[in-house]
Amino acid sequence: MDQRATPVLDAIEQFRRDDEYTFALPGHRLGLGLDDRAAAVLSRGAFEADVITAKVAVSDAEKLLADAVGARHAVFTTCGSSISIHTAVLTVAGPGKRVLVDRNMHKSVVASLILAGAEPVWLRPRWDHERQIAHPAAADDVAAALRENPDVAAVLMITPTEYGTGADTGAIARICHRYGVPLLVDEAWGAHFPFHPDLPAAAVQAGADLAVQSLHKAGGGLCQASVILLGGDLVDPVDLRLRLDLITTTSTSALLYGSIDGYRRQMALDGHRLLDETLTRVKALRARLGKLPGLGVLDESIIGHDSVAQWDPLKLVADVSGLGITGYQAKDWMAERHRIVVQLGDARRVICSLTHADGFAALDRLATAFEDLVAGPPAGPAAGATPEIPPLEELNLEQAMSPREAYFAETEQVADPVGRISAEMISPYPPGVPAVLPGERFTAAVVRYLRAGLASGMTVPDASDPTLTTFRVVSR
Repeated sequence: MDQRATPVLDAIEQFRRDDEYTFALPGHRLGLGLDDRAAAVLSRGAFEADVITAKVAVSDAEKLLADAVGARHAVFTTCGSSISIHTAVLTVAGPGKRVLVDRNMHKSVVASLILAGAEPVWLRPRWDHERQIAHPAAADDVAAALRENPDVAAVLMITPTEYGTGADTGAIARICHRYGVPLLVDEAWGAHFPFHPDLPAAAVQAGADLAVQSLHKAGGGLCQASVILLGGDLVDPVDLRLRLDLITTTSTSALLYGSIDGYRRQMALDGHRLLDETLTRVKALRARLGKLPGLGVLDESIIGHDSVAQWDPLKLVADVSGLGITGYQAKDWMAERHRIVVQLGDARRVICSLTHADGFAALDRLATAFEDLVAGPPAGPAAGATPEIPPLEELNLEQAMSPREAYFAETEQVADPVGRISAEMISPYPPGVPAVLPGERFTAAVVRYLRAGLASGMTVPDASDPTLTTFRVVSR
């Protein structure tokens, strides 16, 4: 196919060229009725490109993307990868169906289980005791879980993680297919993978039946731009579109579609060169940071550690605990002192998500900020203020009820939830991985972890009580 083509962008441009006037949506009339303040901040051009009729060209754009990344089908979505995940789960599972799910998943997966009425069989991630982070489950873990639960309808994995570590997707796909079940992959952080051989293998190219990618994370799409890619033949593309139609908007954004169209064209035509240059810049950055005392930078040596089969070098993971501070502090310090916003701060690290848009000047600014941080870190947290991260095994909670049953049960707020069944999802964010799910039984360890984390800077936006003074539980 001609990867120079841009069907959606062409449709927007054609509408302008034809000098059409619409008495249909959108009501701002392509910017004519726009407030001056909105025009100044958002640009009038954005509204002029809000041509809802451009969606007729999406089918052609989807075929081009599928061809570019080696997928059987591609489906654009404009409500983020959360709705892509909802669509994927609703396609392969319904009420009472069981799904083998990576417990390290994003909160959108839990919402999907609640919507579908499906029951999770949890696949526990591998806990890295040295680094105190979770890595994806190993292929052997998936095989053992399928032997023990031969009735599952699908397997859903998260790879890569927020920290850039990836599973052996090819081996896991082969295991799933031996059992005749589809492999679904939340690959939100991997939309750039198909376009350079030195990056992890793209899930659909490795054998996954379905993969979800976030285009805004890769650098070329507007926020909420997402795609669903179908690889194998175990997921019905007609069912997929019917499920998407059930939950998505009918007023889809041409801006989002156009950004996907443009990113695909850029990567298909020039992605290898752009990513090659990016990897060179990032390698130099990592070498520069590696010389700083007290700063630990994750690198390719993580590959082969336990279950880690792949690693994304565009995730910059810097451990600041050797400076006597937390990642929460470093994140705030970067924002206040250098006006740099990082992707994530946790108890030990800051994580920066790098893309081909980050030139030498941007990476030099980031390196200088880290050098200043090492030279003069903020005062460390008071004694006892740093959250104690228990081993992952201590945070493995009992699933006492299905997520859907607990979510819709009669509830109450209690100060001491230990032993009670949660009726809410509590997801430290980012990365948005739930520490507690509806239907799980609270333990003292998880309550201590959440409260200590909140006190030291952790963000928990979805808790019913943002102060964590009380928790929502199923009434007795």
